[in-house]
Amino acid sequence: MKPRIAITLGASFLGYAANAGFLARLHELGVRPVRVGGSSAGAIAAGLYAAGLPADKIREVVLSWGLRLSFVSGTPWFMHYVRNTFCSSYPAVFKPDAAVNYLESILGDRKIEDLHEPTFMAAVCDLDAARTHFMQSGSLARTMVASCCVPTIFSPLKFVGMNCFDGGVVHEAPFDPWLEDDEIDTIIMHRVAHTEQSYPRFLPFNLFKITAQAHACASEQLLQYRLRLAAILGKKVLITQTTHDRPALFSGNRMPDFYEAGVQQAQRFFDQELKAIMEASVQLPQPPPCLAWACKGSSNQGISDRAPLRVCSANTYTSRASIQDAHESLFQSDPKRAASGL
Repeated sequence: MKPRIAITLGASFLGYAANAGFLARLHELGVRPVRVGGSSAGAIAAGLYAAGLPADKIREVVLSWGLRLSFVSGTPWFMHYVRNTFCSSYPAVFKPDAAVNYLESILGDRKIEDLHEPTFMAAVCDLDAARTHFMQSGSLARTMVASCCVPTIFSPLKFVGMNCFDGGVVHEAPFDPWLEDDEIDTIIMHRVAHTEQSYPRFLPFNLFKITAQAHACASEQLLQYRLRLAAILGKKVLITQTTHDRPALFSGNRMPDFYEAGVQQAQRFFDQELKAIMEASVQLPQPPPCLAWACKGSSNQGISDRAPLRVCSANTYTSRASIQDAHESLFQSDPKRAASGL
């Protein structure tokens, strides 16, 4: 039996071109994931793929000016400035609502729950409640955009009663809901990184580098906990990375190169790792019995800190309990290692 594969695509500035190229090449090579998901740019590429668009159409969308400009073109500049100065609790440069309209012009009114081959999931952050949610129902286009709302860059998108921010704030490439999914054996995580670049020398702009490094440190530590949790639950996680130059927002002539970088990385990854796994045709060990779900009826109710909670009305749940359970398991097996944070 070939492994049942899920693919999660990482957040990265304009990284949807590399993510889309990566998915397209794996599809050409015969890889058919049962689940796809992502954060931010990864949610864009995964959503287009899950919607069943042809590969050439996805390539056209992710390379287009229209997609990039839609995230800024709907900003009512004067009123946006006034609101963000005097009224808003979430000041930001751009208002991303036009991006929803743009994606709906391509995807129509598709709902996430209607996607089955593969299913789709995207991470969003609710900063008010200090929670990450993994969206598995509702408007596909709106979820994709909600997952892209980088704090201070984009105003949050109102969705299922939350002010939604970029899922990459906490989960660079989300896969928590799949750890207790009996339909998945192997999780592929595709990251998009940029080559080294120089940062400005003068305040406040020279603070960007250290801020980015601090965020990367926290994200990497959380990823290590999640990988350990995956091992405890019997899931195989394969991580691969595409690296290319940093994109420029208003210069799209390099986007085809970034798409091709994703294509080439998919080929290398398939040749070096995935092909052997697929050809082995050996059923991987089944994970231990799933932890019990704690369901609730409304997405506006509070979220438990202990149970891996699925919000039944919106098909979201928080991963906090799973991380706690993983840490407790680590502490029991190796107190010194757990105390030191893996």
